[in-house]
Amino acid sequence: MQPLPLSHFDLPRQAWMVLRPLGMATALIVAAAAASYWYLLVPAEERLHMTQMAYQAERNQHAKLRWERKHQEEVLQLQRELEEVWTVLPEQKEFASMAVAISNLAGSERVSIPGMTYSHDKAEQGLPAKASLTFTATGRYKAIYRFIHRLERTEPYLVIEQLDAAQASSSREKGTPSVRFNIRVTTFLKPDPLQA
Repeated sequence: MQPLPLSHFDLPRQAWMVLRPLGMATALIVAAAAASYWYLLVPAEERLHMTQMAYQAERNQHAKLRWERKHQEEVLQLQRELEEVWTVLPEQKEFASMAVAISNLAGSERVSIPGMTYSHDKAEQGLPAKASLTFTATGRYKAIYRFIHRLERTEPYLVIEQLDAAQASSSREKGTPSVRFNIRVTTFLKPDPLQA
């Protein structure tokens, strides 16, 4: 048994007349759906994609601006700290008085400093120069301890760069327990205002 082929010619004429408006309405609805997809949904998706890309670009720009602002705040903070350090640094003309102050400090603690040698690097224009004082301090251990303790806290940005200890040879002969320290202190000197 073979199925009969169905076509619109095989349908009765009256059924065809009833289904024809429904078929046309269905075709019209399908055509309207396809047109709305191509003319409304596709452009809307493109606009959405473009809007998302613009949003991401703005987020990146905002993050970059926040990073730059944070960086600028850090630079300003460092600049303020540098200005504070710069105001505390001694000038080159104060270097000799610093050596006298160290000798007076040693004398107040009953520490003997027979002599000092100094050296300082040549300053580049507008930059601080490194300066060093080297000396031998002799005295009782407690006196040396107090001297070094006060030396560390007295002068700003005065750093004890080298410290060697030995028993003083004269202490063995006299019977007094003394120690000898070879000390090198370093600081940075800002240029004199006239030179700058």
